Amino acid sequence: MYTHGGGSLVSLASSVRTVRPPAFVHIHCLQTTCPSSDCPTVPQYIAVAFRTRRSYHRHTVSHPIAQGKAVTANGSARKPEVKGGDVTWSICAMSSQAVDCNALEATTSIEDITEDKLNRDILRRLKNDELSALWLCRPDLSGDNKDYEHHEDYELGSSRELDWLGHFTKKSTRLEKFGILGDDAFRNCSGHSVDRFLGNLGKCNHIKKMIFYCTDLAEIIYKLGPAMKNNSITHFTVERCYLGVPEATFLFNTFRDMNSLEALDIGGDEEEEGPSNLNDGEMAGCIPSLAACTGMRSLTLAYLNLSTNSCAALRCVFPRMATLRKLVLQANSLDDDCTRLLAQGLSDCKQIQSLNLCDNRISDDGLDVLVQRLPTSVDALDLARNDITLARHVLRLRFRVLDISGNSLCPGGTRVIAVSLANPECRLESLNVRGCNIGDEETATLADGLRNNQRLTHMSLGNNNITERGWNAFSPILCDVSSINATYNSNHTLHLGGNGADIPENVRLLVSLNEGENKSRVAANKILQAHRHLDMKTLFGRELGLLPYVVAWLDHFAKSRPGLKLSSIFEFVRAMPMKVTNWVVGNAKGEKRKLNS
Repeated sequence: MYTHGGGSLVSLASSVRTVRPPAFVHIHCLQTTCPSSDCPTVPQYIAVAFRTRRSYHRHTVSHPIAQGKAVTANGSARKPEVKGGDVTWSICAMSSQAVDCNALEATTSIEDITEDKLNRDILRRLKNDELSALWLCRPDLSGDNKDYEHHEDYELGSSRELDWLGHFTKKSTRLEKFGILGDDAFRNCSGHSVDRFLGNLGKCNHIKKMIFYCTDLAEIIYKLGPAMKNNSITHFTVERCYLGVPEATFLFNTFRDMNSLEALDIGGDEEEEGPSNLNDGEMAGCIPSLAACTGMRSLTLAYLNLSTNSCAALRCVFPRMATLRKLVLQANSLDDDCTRLLAQGLSDCKQIQSLNLCDNRISDDGLDVLVQRLPTSVDALDLARNDITLARHVLRLRFRVLDISGNSLCPGGTRVIAVSLANPECRLESLNVRGCNIGDEETATLADGLRNNQRLTHMSLGNNNITERGWNAFSPILCDVSSINATYNSNHTLHLGGNGADIPENVRLLVSLNEGENKSRVAANKILQAHRHLDMKTLFGRELGLLPYVVAWLDHFAKSRPGLKLSSIFEFVRAMPMKVTNWVVGNAKGEKRKLNS
């Protein structure tokens, strides 16, 4: 608690302590300038902001502070804390006086700027124009993030460090990527120093990629505009970042001036972190701005509550994106009507290859629309965790990759898939049916559909109700032991994905053999394992003409089984003794004539 004379911040503390957020409260010192001449380094007016996942609140409280006890030796501030459902906090006061980096650069060493060894290395490389990527993060996030693991995250310790970072950044010619990871990356810095840094960031004209992960963009989004526009940004990612309606509107309006944009990724996650508070109508108002991004190749709008209105807006935008290759609309509120709107808009996107609509509410009707109306260039479709049942027969021959995992297929659903797999025109190479309520009978149906299919290379069947009996249905498909020819013509390409412990050892061994790139060797290994004794009778029709090839094949593939080579030759000799004798005698006479001549 900080006091000035007889006054205190009890009323401010009380107002903040009464807030009991559902999950997260963020308290930030927004105003750090002091109009009073007698306390130049301490804020006279404290602005406290706090937000929940659904709203952002800002309160300015006029409490003069005479003592700067919150300021540490290097100008940094204490950390706000969140404990349980209540807020425990400290008011941050810090110097906002700018460092004249131009005047001091010649006499200031990197060691004078920061004591952190990793930060020194990053600053030194940035100063020497050797750094291609700069990542700012809160101290407790560095090296501990599984989604964005960067070994050179800069943990900001003070406003002075941020001023030097901005100074070196604006002069860099090699810096191509900039990112902020986590909330409170600037918590040890004054608001003015943040503004100065973002201004300098806008002066670096070589940045191509910007990434913001778990960042409260409400604090900085309006200052980012110049940096986004002045650079030829090609990739822009906002993941699990707080965005209210004003911030989202500003962000999308900025995209109007970013016609160099090739990849845009905006989304939250299943824990409702990020811009999930936006609704369909609000997003429908933002989306038209994307029409200016005519060079877009990859577009991700996930966890944004997109529905009919947003899809109608996208339908008008897609014709401007002729180079679009990948579209991800994961975890929205898309239904069958939405698929019709999307298919209409994508009809002119002749280069699109991948469409991800997982975690929505699309049924068999929507799937039929996608199969029939999507551009023929689409060869990868992800409809995981929708309402697909495959209750009626529609051939799925056109896709190379199909993911329908997490859908509860009807009892005849696997028959629909098997018919497609058995069709010679089927293009499927990867099929994911994890968690689709598949049992042993359905597994046998799928295996039967693969009897003459050599194109499918991966089928994922995990999280189903498959026992050893079901898995064994794949054994004759992977290695038909009825004859050597049958073994040779078995499936040598299929990889089965499942719960490893549930797959029988014999099936697992055959699948592991299929991992070999040389399919001739794969076939040979299966023949040698399945047929301990090679029956040569089927080769006798060619008499001795095939014997050299048999010997060569055994030399190449059965080096570890010399007895097999001898027994195979013996079969030829026993079946055709006189022919072998004449062949040997003839060869001997030929050699003798060569010697005599």
